[in-house]
Amino acid sequence: MTKISILAAALLLAAGVAQAQTAAATSGLYGDVGYSFLNLKSDDPTIKPGALRGIVGWDLHPNVAIEAMLATGLKDDTVDGVKFKVTRSYGIFVTPKYSFDQFEVFGRVGYADSKIKASGLGLSGSDSYGSFAWGLGGRYNFSKTIYGGLDYMQYYKKDGLKVDGVTLNVGYRF
Repeated sequence: MTKISILAAALLLAAGVAQAQTAAATSGLYGDVGYSFLNLKSDDPTIKPGALRGIVGWDLHPNVAIEAMLATGLKDDTVDGVKFKVTRSYGIFVTPKYSFDQFEVFGRVGYADSKIKASGLGLSGSDSYGSFAWGLGGRYNFSKTIYGGLDYMQYYKKDGLKVDGVTLNVGYRF
């Protein structure tokens, strides 16, 4: 009977150590930063500004996370003498995901709001655009804490205007 008790205690101790090591590897909090190659499409020619985008996420479950996004414009684009820039963008998303060994695929659904500024010919103006947003992407886990990713996001689509883009990023799991 004592051998069974010792064996049970050893198994419980080993399970506790394994759980502690798993919990210590990542807390569920992660963040990434990347460059977004954006497209603003309407009846006029496509405008292609660029932005620096950051995402902070929290794993609610191994297959679902919640994410907050913040971005700021880095690159302007000029069309017919008018300069366009995304001055800021923010959003909140639910992110279902699935992992295959070191590779992870995910989707995003939520809300995004972007402010776009246009200036030229002595005039300037800006407007904010918010709507349902969605995206698809993948991440490659270089280690338990460092990953790289690529995703497509549609930030806005209403009233003949569509804002979307591809982002290349690098991230860290805390």
